[in-house]
Amino acid sequence: MVFAIILPLALVMLIPGQMPEAPSAWEASHPERLRFMKEQASEFSLFRHADSKTPLPLMPEPSLRYVNLEADVNDGATFLWLDGTRPAAAISYSIRLPDSRVYREWTSFSPTPLECRRGDDVLWSPGTSGLLLQRLDNAPVPATTHVQRLLQMRTLARRFSGARHYSRDDSPTELRLMPAPLYHYVADENGALGGALCVFVIGTDPELFLLLEAVRDTPTGASVWQYTLARMSSQKMTLRLDGVDRWVLPNIYREPDGRNPSARYGETSLGRFIPSAATPAPP
Repeated sequence: MVFAIILPLALVMLIPGQMPEAPSAWEASHPERLRFMKEQASEFSLFRHADSKTPLPLMPEPSLRYVNLEADVNDGATFLWLDGTRPAAAISYSIRLPDSRVYREWTSFSPTPLECRRGDDVLWSPGTSGLLLQRLDNAPVPATTHVQRLLQMRTLARRFSGARHYSRDDSPTELRLMPAPLYHYVADENGALGGALCVFVIGTDPELFLLLEAVRDTPTGASVWQYTLARMSSQKMTLRLDGVDRWVLPNIYREPDGRNPSARYGETSLGRFIPSAATPAPP
């Protein structure tokens, strides 16, 4: 339970000559950390594998700014690449206590192979295996307007649930569905009527993405729902649909190809974030 304490105005006024308490170094470096993460993300260019000349646009501002004190993530930002209006992939940077170590994660939602480059070097080339474009059964017919479909998608997203398991003892932590989609769109060039990117978190740290889309069924022309699941954690996860265990995503570092650059998800440690002298790192 949270209690609000309201003080008389005289008690909160500063005594003449008294200065307010300075913000902590970590708070003061908040804009600098965001600038650092934006610069890091902008170094990469993402392409459809079949089109090596036209990069997909990266949204310049983060779609999510997050923390996860359970995993010592004190600051993080997630950015989206778009293919038309549809999200194609996500890249996240997190800065973790106690030594401000930086981690990069990326994951693909694309039904076609992608190629991610920094300069001329290809660092990530995710394929199309995994839980992509699955038909969602027992779902209502998609509504005719985007606003109505958004309401449907919020309800459909609650049919999914899951837990992340820590590698040290396999103990589960239940994932929480954020109440609003991270991103939503109306129609794309590939024929989708529209969709929404939902996110399951610990704290506010994205662990699993769920992309729900209303599409035209090719044989019948009827409107139907489909979904794509994309992990954003290296840890083992168990996922449920309608309360029933459906999938187990293993800890990537216990898989033979855990560091394979063609995997749809990848995580890399990048060293430490060193702020300017005016905003030193926390002790």
